[in-house]
Amino acid sequence: MSTTIEQAIARIPSWGRASSLTVTPLSGGITNFNYRVDVDGEAFVVRIAARDAELLGIDRQREYRCALAASRAGVAPEVVHFLPDEGIMVTRFVPGRPLSRAEMAQPDVMGRVVQSMRRYHSGAAFEGSFSPFKTIEEYLGVARLKGAPLPHDIDRMHTGIREIEAALRRAQTTIRPCHNDLWGPNLIDDGGQVRIVDWEYAGMGDIYFDLANYAMHCEASDVQAEALLRTYFGEVPDSGLARVRLLRIVADLRDALWYMVGLHVVSDTTDFVRYAATHFKRCRQAISDSRLSLWLDAAARGA
Repeated sequence: MSTTIEQAIARIPSWGRASSLTVTPLSGGITNFNYRVDVDGEAFVVRIAARDAELLGIDRQREYRCALAASRAGVAPEVVHFLPDEGIMVTRFVPGRPLSRAEMAQPDVMGRVVQSMRRYHSGAAFEGSFSPFKTIEEYLGVARLKGAPLPHDIDRMHTGIREIEAALRRAQTTIRPCHNDLWGPNLIDDGGQVRIVDWEYAGMGDIYFDLANYAMHCEASDVQAEALLRTYFGEVPDSGLARVRLLRIVADLRDALWYMVGLHVVSDTTDFVRYAATHFKRCRQAISDSRLSLWLDAAARGA
């Protein structure tokens, strides 16, 4: 870690004059080190970025601007300080707790998440763009360059992703501000609202990828995926379920390759190969599903 929490605190204006300051490490960060810092009765989160995060496609300046926009939309915590050279971001601490996988699939929780998604999807434009397909190409290139333990059938999975990309290219895509990393630790629920943190992969993108990424992380059944679409749109749109099914495959391969690249970025990679294997397995199974051609046709036709 290039910067310690003590060094980070010393760089924050006014904190040096605080009459009381306490630090509590927070769990959950993978590419970051997170701390709760209580300063004169106010609570903040100090996040210190890990080195070499650019290998994972993280642009800290873009993340900062997206987090600002999401904060102004009332979805993300307020950004208080940003020190790009040190990789330090300070936000207000928001009460609540991260969602578990099971909780993410519960109708009431899903409703709160969708409410937050709608707010930033319809908010001010984010800086930059995000494509899961481009991300997969970049991660795969880095993973091969670094000699990551890729599965023997990675080329077959990659070909399947390219077929999905071609089908979706023929369909109309709604480009909006997107988070693109909607898993439980990034979703802080206080029982009334879900606030979203870690906007590292945010950018202008396909809202269906946000929905599919969420569905992938909560392992939603088809019934639950339909409920997610109905909650978001008020109905299940034509081709909507097919798009979610296809983009879940993409999300699985993106996450699998994230772990392959992460082996060369993150200090504690104890479970990365196992996590990647789970995502590779789901991607492999979905690409082999006999219904894949039907999903591709439905997504391409918008029917």
